Amino acid sequence: MHTSDQTNDRQDSILGEAAMTDTRFALYAGRALGPSKITETVEIIKGSSWTTIMLGLFHIGWGANSSPGHPQSDAEFFFNDTSIILGGKDVGKLNPDFDRSWPERLANLKKSAGIKEIYASFGGGSPVVDFETVEKIYDGNNGSFEGTSLQKNFALFKRTFPAIDGIDMDCEDNYEPKSFVAFCRMLIDMGLSITFCPYDHESMEFWVDALAQLTHTNAGAVTWWNLQCYDGGGGNNPQDWANAIKTQLPAFNTDRFILASDWSRFYEDDENYKGWEGHCPQDVKAHLSVFGKQACVGGAFLWNMDQILEFGPRAEGCSRPVTMNDYFNAIRDALQT
Repeated sequence: MHTSDQTNDRQDSILGEAAMTDTRFALYAGRALGPSKITETVEIIKGSSWTTIMLGLFHIGWGANSSPGHPQSDAEFFFNDTSIILGGKDVGKLNPDFDRSWPERLANLKKSAGIKEIYASFGGGSPVVDFETVEKIYDGNNGSFEGTSLQKNFALFKRTFPAIDGIDMDCEDNYEPKSFVAFCRMLIDMGLSITFCPYDHESMEFWVDALAQLTHTNAGAVTWWNLQCYDGGGGNNPQDWANAIKTQLPAFNTDRFILASDWSRFYEDDENYKGWEGHCPQDVKAHLSVFGKQACVGGAFLWNMDQILEFGPRAEGCSRPVTMNDYFNAIRDALQT
């Protein structure tokens, strides 16, 4: 090998290592980091190298499985199906059963487990109607959130969970731009950062338009996108979304702005389908390697911690019992290839 080739290889290696230091390795987590399980889960996370926790799913108006399929004018907050902040006449109050030690234990993720960022993810797929509820509250207050129960409860949410850095918008139930952008601005005005979690390709225009509006008034407040590249979003390619952003916002820097993603192995026990879904670590590596060299990719996220803890020890199709570290290593290796 010529000396110049060796020099170039060293430079490429240094640049690659530098890029990995600011790469986001995000893990979505649900009840595994809820009040009843967080202490034992933190011990499992210690020693791993995940940088970011996306905690969820949080809901507005109805719990995850209690939604009757229509929006609520109330703004009660739920963590999955557990009420945490009341609405109605008790708006702005914590649920009496709320575990007041939970926020401090969440903060301990940053102190003892090396987590750099925690975002609260609101929304998700059917049957939740969170963003329909947001629109209903917005329309019912003459196109504003000022003075609403939603504003009051988010102010309490921010005070209660000081370790949470921002809100992840997993909007899948209602693509209504006015209320959505206004909702983001309300949270930004409270000092919270925003991430977008796009699901299907058909919603691309909604997400790009929302980013354009927020960039105009609140540049930098949308810190990155968590692009779902599995299940119904399996056809998503980060570069396609980056191209759409650049078409509408030519000056926007999409470098390292999008996290690609995959889901862990789990057993689906639905009344309509029973069987193994998701990917083993080796398949996650293969899936994400396709995106690893795209300039717009600044890391990846995995859905989700709860599945790994429950199904990892017996995941069918995997070469051995798998852990959170196995999935982290798969993502790291995919992004380095």
